[in-house]
Amino acid sequence: MRSKRLVVALTVAALTAGAASPAAAQGNAVWDLGQNSWYFGVYGGETSFPTTIARTTAPTLGVDWMITRRRFALNVFAEQSYFNAVSTVPDFPTSAPRRVDMRDMRRVGASAMLFLPSYKYMHPWAGVGYAMNFVPNATAQGSSFASPAARDSIVARVDDARAQAKSFLDLGMMYVRRNWAPFLQYSIMPTKGSSSWLVNGEGMTNVWKAGLRYNFGSAIDERW
Repeated sequence: MRSKRLVVALTVAALTAGAASPAAAQGNAVWDLGQNSWYFGVYGGETSFPTTIARTTAPTLGVDWMITRRRFALNVFAEQSYFNAVSTVPDFPTSAPRRVDMRDMRRVGASAMLFLPSYKYMHPWAGVGYAMNFVPNATAQGSSFASPAARDSIVARVDDARAQAKSFLDLGMMYVRRNWAPFLQYSIMPTKGSSSWLVNGEGMTNVWKAGLRYNFGSAIDERW
């Protein structure tokens, strides 16, 4: 609930900043003001992911960098979600599930964005991307192991299951007025059946974002 209030607050603040800017009051709806540009942004939101134990919804903070053209854009991002959750890895030698305490997740990735038909200052897009997802803290529960070799095997399995590269799809809307661009974005990442990763439950991982980008100038002199 707290993370959802964070999304709402950031959305309202971002839209207010764009509308209240003196430059925005005289804004031009022509997309030429936003294309061929470098944008840097910050955002907040929430990430919802399943493990074999339960689904977790966690607050998320991130930064991104976007290069726009008339119809396309490249987006690079880095973010972190904050949580304490429980997952599993196969135990040794029985392959029964061994519970694992996991904390936080970091994602670094990039996506190709296709701008859809826009309306005045509103610019929706659809994108496809690829991200490295990493759980920095993960520890197997319990102190009882069948043997020292079993303990070493479980530690190695937990370590191997902390990171996974995944593709994802996203949809978003950006409100462009002069240099300011508040945005909303939803991303979906398939994780079902990822037995080699700690995010290994049924269903998808969902990421909601609300943030604010700023145009720092032209990225290229020629259009695509």
